[in-house]
Amino acid sequence: MSGAVSEQPVPTPEQTSEGGLKAPVRHPVPWREEAFYNREALDEELERVFDICHGCRRCFSLCASFPTLFDLVDESSSGELDSVDKGDYAKVSEQCFLCDLCYQTKCPYVPPHPWQVDFPHLMLRDKAARFRIKGASLRDRLITSTSAIGRIAATPVLNSAVNAAARVPVLRKALEKTAGIDARARLPRYESRHLGKRLKDPCPPAGEARPA
Repeated sequence: MSGAVSEQPVPTPEQTSEGGLKAPVRHPVPWREEAFYNREALDEELERVFDICHGCRRCFSLCASFPTLFDLVDESSSGELDSVDKGDYAKVSEQCFLCDLCYQTKCPYVPPHPWQVDFPHLMLRDKAARFRIKGASLRDRLITSTSAIGRIAATPVLNSAVNAAARVPVLRKALEKTAGIDARARLPRYESRHLGKRLKDPCPPAGEARPA
């Protein structure tokens, strides 16, 4: 099976100057193509882009992906990407939250530059390929089910218990170990009267208690 995804337009010389004033060009993500998930081709592209990032390091302060990548390189036997285990590439993509800051504000090699570096889309491709093979973990499925968790945690009486538990250090440490949510992070309070209920039940006249 071929590992090449759809070819991108070749930029003209006047489009390829580093640090130019032209806006980045975003190519569509070819997620419907089988080659998009080809592991061998994906690893080759990850190696190509990681090597460019290693030589530039302009994005080191944007998110945890880049320090993770640079630490892998610096701590490798040769100090270069060629001695980094490809199995560790996932550590970089796991730290990417697709904020797009590197693409939109920092990287001088985004399209139309001939190096065609699109770090967020590459991280998305790696996440998609890994999901196709392994699926999502129970923890990830729970954390991303925000609507379901919100409905449960906002149940009257139960919401008070959830809010109280969020302030107990021992329980927060347990949550950190099981769900990966930092014990120092501020968690939102759950309210049993969500916005829909409040809109249906406007504020009562002064002096009158709001129904529970």
